[in-house]
Amino acid sequence: MPDWKLHTPNGVNDVLPEECAVKKEIENTIWTVFASFGYKEVETPSFEYYDCYSGESGQITQEKLYKFFDERGRILALRPDFTTSIARMAATKEQNHVLPVRYMYTGSVFRAEHTEGVRRREITQSGIELIGSYDAQADAEVIAAAMEAVNALGIEEFSMEIGQVAFFNGLVEQLKLDADTTEKLRSRIDSKDSQGIKNIVNNFDIDENIKQIMIDLPYLFGDAEVFLRADVPGLNETSNAALENLKRIYDLLCLYGFEKYISIDLGMLQSIDYYTGSIFKCYTHGVGFPIAAGGRYDNLMGMFGSPMGAVGCAIGVNRIMQVYKRSTNDIPSTLVFAQEGAEGLAYDMAYNLRVNGCLTEMYIGGGSFEDAEKYASETDNTCVLRVYPDGRLVIYDYERNDTVETTVNEFLGYSGAEPPEATPQDMGFRRF
Repeated sequence: MPDWKLHTPNGVNDVLPEECAVKKEIENTIWTVFASFGYKEVETPSFEYYDCYSGESGQITQEKLYKFFDERGRILALRPDFTTSIARMAATKEQNHVLPVRYMYTGSVFRAEHTEGVRRREITQSGIELIGSYDAQADAEVIAAAMEAVNALGIEEFSMEIGQVAFFNGLVEQLKLDADTTEKLRSRIDSKDSQGIKNIVNNFDIDENIKQIMIDLPYLFGDAEVFLRADVPGLNETSNAALENLKRIYDLLCLYGFEKYISIDLGMLQSIDYYTGSIFKCYTHGVGFPIAAGGRYDNLMGMFGSPMGAVGCAIGVNRIMQVYKRSTNDIPSTLVFAQEGAEGLAYDMAYNLRVNGCLTEMYIGGGSFEDAEKYASETDNTCVLRVYPDGRLVIYDYERNDTVETTVNEFLGYSGAEPPEATPQDMGFRRF
């Protein structure tokens, strides 16, 4: 029998220091970009009542929820996405807020993936939600902020694919399809099964233009020419309005300067029950899944209160980590070694270095100075301060291959009223 306490469950993992540093750097970069657009950070609970995610309010199927009971027997669920929780929060806690409101978040979501392989079940997402606007400017802003964040992370080659589920909904209205047939048709379009689409639509007596545009839907992707190909005679008001909306979003994104990254895809229909308008996914080389995704979900707010326009986007931090290249190396640290009886002086030294913004580590290995030097060579400590009980100080700068002898008082500027001639930074100590 395996000793389960030594292992992590399938789909979750530990994040060790080096990888964690990369993860935090990604999160901080995304946070900075989103904040620059005026988004304010919020936090929602890691678990909610099951009712929050049940029925039509969530985009995650119930089979993928981690469910458990509270002390009163009520069903709870770990958060499978942030959008539903933020919609609940905005509808119940922010009714009197001036609209629109802009929220951003970073945290884990939990999904019980039942597929084979190494699919993650705990996923870190950084995202934004813009609530209180039905205008295409809101969609364009969210998409632009996501692309700005991807650019800021140093990912220069990526594609943002944009679709509009309402265009498909309008075609379905004209075909007068029931829910089961609609789902079959959606599945055929997702798999680009032209013959399967023909077999469904040929059973209906409708305009040939509408039949043909439905058959062509999986291949209506590319640049702005897609709008011309999709604008056929006979489209109903729903499809026409959806096409005009997508054109408007595209034009606004071109004004943002992102034209070269944008691809139109009218055959993008995933999560059609959740989204009501624009949908988008961002791809880059080396990652088999979207690194960012989102869309408009105008119906969700009404599940918790008054109906309200809303659009959001989530960036997959774990997926970004697969292709992210750090812009800078780790900041080296200084190691302080105290000879016996010099602990007080060493602690004082370390404290002063830290308040000056230097990464400073105390040697607590219990060994000799040679042991401390070995420890420093195996870590990021490129400088060792050797403190003696009489106040002497020897600085070993291995990066500069230099040794300096001084005193603690002189180094810290305690010897008189005049400030020291050199600050710790001047002597090579790194700020963080």
